Amino acid sequence: MNGTTGTDHTPKGGVANWHPERPERFGDPSISRGLFDRLVVAMFKLATRGRSYEVFRAISIRRGLLRPFLRYNARLMPFGKLSRRQTELVILRVSAICRSEYEWIQHQPIGRRAGLSAHEIELIGTDRAESAFGAEDRALLAAVEELLEDHALTDAMWDELRQFLSTAQIMELCLLAGHYAGLAGALNTFGVRVEPRMRR
Repeated sequence: MNGTTGTDHTPKGGVANWHPERPERFGDPSISRGLFDRLVVAMFKLATRGRSYEVFRAISIRRGLLRPFLRYNARLMPFGKLSRRQTELVILRVSAICRSEYEWIQHQPIGRRAGLSAHEIELIGTDRAESAFGAEDRALLAAVEELLEDHALTDAMWDELRQFLSTAQIMELCLLAGHYAGLAGALNTFGVRVEPRMRR
């Protein structure tokens, strides 16, 4: 995995055996997008130099959804109560478990800016993820797995998380994991492609 450029791809030996590509299901000319939605997509395409906009183009299939989506997403990331590093650790683990190549590739550079090393990011996408991390990071990674598998944290996990997270932060962790798992389902179902500039 290349830790210096935007050309990061799948984790080696990882849990993320990506879903097979599906037909792109959001280019139907009958879809009517509002002016706000079109402006947001254009703004993100311009601001990120073509590296991040397809997710917003897909969400705008459901007219009127993009604005509340952006507000909610921003409350969780980047303006949440978890640290930026914790947030990206959770999102990357969710994307690997849910086999969302789009989320995985988009969040690698964000994770590096938040303080995760290229080696740590690669391990997050494997079944060896917990071996390279300290106790707090290991608890977050294990919590994500519990939430996605059982849709609840065990009492033991709650007690472990409470050693370093507030009750409000644990609520945010639950919602963050669920939000990105749901988004992964939509991205995988609608065949949302990673922007070509992210693969260069």
